[in-house]
Amino acid sequence: EDDGQEQQQQQQRQYYSTSASTCSTPGNYEEEEVQASSSSYTIEEQVQAGWSAELCSVLKVSTVHSNPNFATPWKTSAQWSSVGTAFPLEGRKLLTNAHVVANAQLIHVRRCDGHKKYVAKVRAICFECDLALLEVEDDCCWQDLTTLRLAVALPRLQDEVAVVGFPDAPSGGESICITQGVVSRIDLHSYSWDSRLLVVQIDAAINPGNSGGPCVDGTGAVVGVAFQKGAEHTHDNIGYVIPALIVKKFLACCEKNQFGFGTGGFRFSLLDNPSLVSWMGLKSGETGVLIDQVEPTAPAAKLLHPGDDILIAVDGHEIGEDGTVDLCEEDQLVCPANDASDTCKHREGSGSGAVSKLSRSRLRVPVAWMFRRRSPGEIVSLKIMNSKREGRTVSLPLHSVRNLVPGDPLEGERLGRCPEYLMVAGIVFVPLTESFLTEEYGKEWEGCPIRLFELALHGRLEFAGQQMVVLSDVLAHEFTQGYEIHRRRRLTRCDGTEVRSLRHFASLLANAKGEFLKLEFAGDHMLVLRRDKIDEVTTEVAARNQISAHQHLVDRGFA
Repeated sequence: EDDGQEQQQQQQRQYYSTSASTCSTPGNYEEEEVQASSSSYTIEEQVQAGWSAELCSVLKVSTVHSNPNFATPWKTSAQWSSVGTAFPLEGRKLLTNAHVVANAQLIHVRRCDGHKKYVAKVRAICFECDLALLEVEDDCCWQDLTTLRLAVALPRLQDEVAVVGFPDAPSGGESICITQGVVSRIDLHSYSWDSRLLVVQIDAAINPGNSGGPCVDGTGAVVGVAFQKGAEHTHDNIGYVIPALIVKKFLACCEKNQFGFGTGGFRFSLLDNPSLVSWMGLKSGETGVLIDQVEPTAPAAKLLHPGDDILIAVDGHEIGEDGTVDLCEEDQLVCPANDASDTCKHREGSGSGAVSKLSRSRLRVPVAWMFRRRSPGEIVSLKIMNSKREGRTVSLPLHSVRNLVPGDPLEGERLGRCPEYLMVAGIVFVPLTESFLTEEYGKEWEGCPIRLFELALHGRLEFAGQQMVVLSDVLAHEFTQGYEIHRRRRLTRCDGTEVRSLRHFASLLANAKGEFLKLEFAGDHMLVLRRDKIDEVTTEVAARNQISAHQHLVDRGFA
């Protein structure tokens, strides 16, 4: 065993000691043509010189973005550029972060051993796990390019890892960069767009431009994808990578073209107060969490009883008094135990990351992971006990994560690139989203009306397809003068009928009759418009402001 450990350490030292100074030709990111120099080598030459083929296969991603404007949805924001990293997988696919290529107008990739840029296109994207697949049609990009293999198992704490990528020019130059560290923690953490999934925390440096790059272990296997760093000024040496377990699930979703991670559709409270524990009838040594809220649109609404049900276990995994469970052994193995692929065999025989040693690692994670690890529609088994100590087993279909005020732009990306809006005589209505609040009030939502803030923080869907519709703006016209005071107010009724969504509001307008249109807002406010002038004014205001369409609505399949 000592000989095996020494061999593994020598392998890691050889792998990590590789200098990156000659891995790509120095150059200016803004220039289209870069002259090759004597320091530019082919992949084969680099490998013959002692380089790892995995390190030499990482690509630089240069993206030109143009973000949607949620306050004025008919136009986009100014274009801007960013740099990220990608690496090849089997099937001529490049893996990177979703935020690296979000709202992309143009994507270029460049191999670390060359100077030519290749046009890439987004093949699949999922903001919930912040991953994307790119495709490149030019065969030259794939010539002698080694595909990277995903690790078989989650890394262990203190395992040595290296992050490979292209930190942006102001902080790291144009050549490939390798930083080394150890695994510090495995836990649930927030992803880029209001999603909590499993992450691997490391102490290797991750900087802008590293996003999408591989985090590799001592054997060259990818244990995760770099995507975040601890940004607070009190944080030192904290970086986050998306584990190979999540990458595997994302690739499976791409095959089915069905994306998403499940949720139980309920909220719970910890049973750590002695009085509460006694009132619920728990005996000494019994643990669980109290279900206190159920989403009305989730299957859990018909199966669980908030305020009376105690969740004891999920799929046989008992819940501790802190709301955590042991990490499933099948999650610790990225591929099935009976997988006889070369990748599995390679990792099983490796040193500190070996599967045989993972069984001694007892990681605990929040119970939410027992739902997030599966897809919406899958069934989980819940062990429930009520306050009368009556036990039962519930087969719960998992729910999709849907908030009354959505914070994930995935809906806009998947269902329509332009955000939804509806203009009525120059009065602009939009769905209330976190993106809209950020556009209007900044990242901290300073000055956001308390009524909108409360909806974003605590609002719950009452029925499928529900949207909160707000009056975003009043474009100047004498027909609507005086109605500017209704900006940012929530629309509640149209001619006395409750508004369920923006699309429902449009149908109410189309079918409305009478001389006047009456719109009611939260807080007992209202405005009235002469119906026979609405279409004329809408056309006139759109022409004045160079707006090509007075509405953009998305059919989500709900009434």
